[in-house]
Amino acid sequence: MRFFRLDPIDDAAATQWRWSLDAKRRWGLPGTECPRCHAGPMTIALNYPSVDLSGLPEERAYRKARFVPWEEYAPLRDRVLPLLPPGAVVRPGMGMGPLEGRVRGRPAPLSMDAPWNLYAQPTGVERLLSANLRGIKPVPTATKTPRDVPPLLEFELQVGGDYVPECRPLPLGESCPVCGTQPRSAPSIDEEWLDADSMPVADVFRFRWNPAVTLASERFVEVLRGLGDTGIRVAEVVVGRPAGAGVVST
Repeated sequence: MRFFRLDPIDDAAATQWRWSLDAKRRWGLPGTECPRCHAGPMTIALNYPSVDLSGLPEERAYRKARFVPWEEYAPLRDRVLPLLPPGAVVRPGMGMGPLEGRVRGRPAPLSMDAPWNLYAQPTGVERLLSANLRGIKPVPTATKTPRDVPPLLEFELQVGGDYVPECRPLPLGESCPVCGTQPRSAPSIDEEWLDADSMPVADVFRFRWNPAVTLASERFVEVLRGLGDTGIRVAEVVVGRPAGAGVVST
């Protein structure tokens, strides 16, 4: 199975679609810093739009983006864990709930405004589902669209995939006993070869080591290309160690 990286096309002249999204997530975890290892930078790529926090007594505590001490962050994180989808990766700054705001113009049937955001019109979802693709989870947004534009949907993507063993970042010391962060080295070699056996049971997903990267199978890309111009750039990634490539000892 071949895999590809998806990115929005930056050159406006290279696509027919003229649209923009001015919106923010309804809820999110605040940013923080671990008092032991000082890890905890905020993430911008991990979002779970299906998560509903409206039933929590502390719901308003998740509405404002801010930076808080660890002792305030940890209880807020723990309260949402039962509401997250299976396998969710949890980091400070993680977004939850639907996007709220306004869409200007008409998005393509499948579209992106950042490498970690994948959206759809109902026609795009129908094409993906009719192809029996896996991991397709469209969630309605709370955005306002122009009168003749259907409501915008957002895909909730799972996190998965890995490098082949010789490329994987190596653990450096023990995991932090407070936040669980595991210090690691940079990838072992300059090339990024992905491990076919580590790919999730999904045709589109976020990459484990960098959730800001969206990866898709050739089955997904076949449907995407069948839609014509979508404003999404597709670039194949290397899966497995190429023939003739040397093994790096560690």
